[in-house]
Amino acid sequence: MSSDQMDGEEGKEAITYQIRPPFRRMFKPNLVKKIIREVLKEKLEGKIYNPSGEASNKLTKHIAQAVKERLKELPMDRYKIAVQVVLGENRGAGVRMGCRCFWDAQTDRLAKEEFSNEELW
Repeated sequence: MSSDQMDGEEGKEAITYQIRPPFRRMFKPNLVKKIIREVLKEKLEGKIYNPSGEASNKLTKHIAQAVKERLKELPMDRYKIAVQVVLGENRGAGVRMGCRCFWDAQTDRLAKEEFSNEELW
C-alpha cells in the first residue's frame, strides 16, 4: 500500500477483530464440569492417597493435562484455560484455599468439580 493510499480515505481498512468470543463459542461451565468429572473419575476412582511428594505431583500434573486436552476439543475460542488440581488425604480434616485474579464479568467463567473416595479428596 502506497503512502498516498494510506493518507486518503480510499486506502483505509476497517480494523475488524474480536475481543470477546461470539455467543456460540462462549465458555459453558456445565459442559466443562461434566468433562472434569469424567476425568477425575477415570484418574482417581479406586486410587489410594500416597503422601510421597513425587507420586502426588505426577498425578496432579497428569490430571491437569488430561483436563486441558479434553477442553481443547470444545469449540471455545479466545480462552486461556487454567486448571488447578489439589489432592489430599481423606481423614476428616478441613482445608480452605483462596485465589485471586483479574476477572472480566462479561466473558470470564469458572467451572469446578470435586472428587472424593475413602482414601483421598
